[in-house]
Amino acid sequence: MSETERRRKFILNVLYWFVVAAAIYVMCRWLLGLIWPFLLAFLFAWLLQSPICFMTAKRHMRYGLSVALCLTVFFVVLGGIVAALTASLISGIQELVHNLPDLCDLIEPILSTLSQWLETAVARIDPTASSLLTERLPDMLFSVESKMANVPVQAVAEASARAAKFPGQLLSMIICVIATIFITVDFSRITAFLLRQMPQRMRRMTMQAKNCAVQVLRSYCRSYGIILCITFAELAVGLLFLRQRHAILIALAVAILDIFPVLGTGLVLVPWGAVTLLVGSTAKGIGLLSLWLIILVVRQIIEPRILGHQVGLHPVVTLIAMFFGARLFGPVGLLLLPILCAVLKSLDDAGVIHLIRHGDDSSD
Repeated sequence: MSETERRRKFILNVLYWFVVAAAIYVMCRWLLGLIWPFLLAFLFAWLLQSPICFMTAKRHMRYGLSVALCLTVFFVVLGGIVAALTASLISGIQELVHNLPDLCDLIEPILSTLSQWLETAVARIDPTASSLLTERLPDMLFSVESKMANVPVQAVAEASARAAKFPGQLLSMIICVIATIFITVDFSRITAFLLRQMPQRMRRMTMQAKNCAVQVLRSYCRSYGIILCITFAELAVGLLFLRQRHAILIALAVAILDIFPVLGTGLVLVPWGAVTLLVGSTAKGIGLLSLWLIILVVRQIIEPRILGHQVGLHPVVTLIAMFFGARLFGPVGLLLLPILCAVLKSLDDAGVIHLIRHGDDSSD
């Protein structure tokens, strides 16, 4: 093969994979927004197959009764969790709105004191800069106070926008529940029908991908279980050191919250530490913020290593997948892209697909 043909082949391969990646990205960003209730329903139905099979085979229960019992327990538990989280969120928002005027009144003298200290410090260093700061500082403080005064208005506007989307989201959730019931009842027939529509090679690849995905998900659960235990230990030690009441229960709740990428310990510790500083408990406020920073740094260090060790990816590859997943698809991508990379590596190791060149790294 000539050099020109080799370059042409390389360019065509690059263009091909670029088009494939662009198509996958568009599909994930647009199509998933339309079909997510059915994908979530299929995932729920797949998760319910193990208890249904156990009750049918081991407990000699009729299949229909097993399905009905598992669906009932599943939706009762899921509904209870959603209701509890929603009630906690609404209660927290109400408390924040109720305390917001007092918080604004508390922050105003702090800002005034800070501005006076800043003027004095700058005047000692550079009198010219002090005069410029004196001219600009009132406008800056007025801007900060205006933004703080607009926080309730912005909160109401955001709540109104969310409320306007609620009917569509409610319809999607109802469709997801109905689809979960139908798919669970006929799960084996639906999966057999879908597999029959695939060519033999794609069918084998799909089954292999399913097995790899199950193994990777188990490894993920183990990994985040380890991370949860480490975070809980850090929180418990830190809160006990700060002499916080109910430290163990708070540490457990925040550690569970830290599993979710959107939330994390910062959602609790940063506002808690800031409010504690504002009310005058300087040592405790600094302690809470320091605890959050320690947990954040430790997690950034250990998460790629633990995930990479459990799912079989190098920590650098795991970190890159987490970064690009979060940048492209948000919190969902942060979790799913490392799983996809691990599944692709498992398929490549099994010889189902060929993406990675194997062999002696020293050979050229």
